[in-house]
Amino acid sequence: YPYKNISSHIVGYVDIDQKGQSGIERYYEEDLILSKDIFISLDVNLQQTVRQNLIDTINHYDAESGLAIVMEIDSGQILSSVSFPDYDPQNNKSFTEKNLINRVFQSNYEMGSTFKPITAAMGFDIGVLKPNMTFDVKKKYLNIGDFDKPKGNGIYDIEKIIVESSNIGTAQMATKIGQINQKKFFEKIGFTKRINIENNETSHPLGNKNNWGPIETATIGFGHGYSVTPLHLVKAYATISNEGIEVNPTLQLNKKTSNKQILKNKKSSRFFLNLLNSVVIKTEYTGPRVQIEGYQIGGKTGTSELINPNGGYYKDRNMTSFIGVFPINNPQFIVYTAVEYPQKPKDSKQGMTGAVVNAPLVKKIIL
Repeated sequence: YPYKNISSHIVGYVDIDQKGQSGIERYYEEDLILSKDIFISLDVNLQQTVRQNLIDTINHYDAESGLAIVMEIDSGQILSSVSFPDYDPQNNKSFTEKNLINRVFQSNYEMGSTFKPITAAMGFDIGVLKPNMTFDVKKKYLNIGDFDKPKGNGIYDIEKIIVESSNIGTAQMATKIGQINQKKFFEKIGFTKRINIENNETSHPLGNKNNWGPIETATIGFGHGYSVTPLHLVKAYATISNEGIEVNPTLQLNKKTSNKQILKNKKSSRFFLNLLNSVVIKTEYTGPRVQIEGYQIGGKTGTSELINPNGGYYKDRNMTSFIGVFPINNPQFIVYTAVEYPQKPKDSKQGMTGAVVNAPLVKKIIL
């Protein structure tokens, strides 16, 4: 394993009998036994860069763990996929449970605000939401509040809801869409089944195992109460960005792509991309941290409470994230990063959010 830890979660490892235990080693074991060459889509130079930038961010914020993925939209080819901490396939002393888990493919998370543009695109695609519709975000809705005070007169159109990341506004949009449409759309974009990729360890999305009533429909709209893996989120963003043609993530070089149409209306894709672009152009905190001269980038931050295995949520432990799509006028790549439990550096007064932690990381990866 010349690259040791760098691509350990993708390549995998073998046991003492040379039997594949995870990753490519396990998935292609029969071919590898026959000494067949396997060509995978990872770009090793990019993988090294992404991994180092992720580690630097995790160390800076004294975080527990993190992940990053870069995918080509048209082909679904994964160019980089990093989960940290990782392990050395040649050293079984590094094979701890925490190190072996591939957070991109295996870990389910509530995705927080990165769900909001999906909710907007969903409503637009089924004809329930129109871009010029407005919503009153001045007071709580179904006991759902916002982190920030409303700007201006508190009447937001859909773009403003996404730019300001309003839970109140998104909850109202999700209510208009309704539970049945929400469930149907999640099924269409792959949020209800395991992703079929060249890896046997990918997880089935946990979704929502509880009651799915009006309140859940509203909160799921802004990414609370429904869990998927990062790979599911990236697939959904890629598909919606790809004029609604399904994107199937793959680790195989030059694999044939899908032509299955997921969205009813191709205009839904442009609507979605314009919202992501507005986040980068019009936000006070996110945009300046991710903008790159000469690059047209769209994206969305997410900050969500981590689920406590003993029940409920940790009140002081967040996952921060950012998902970027570029170039926005002709989408070719998706970059997603997430960091678990970043902590405020001593010299910082800023809260730990996707804008603070992840937007600069995505910028470094794109550069």
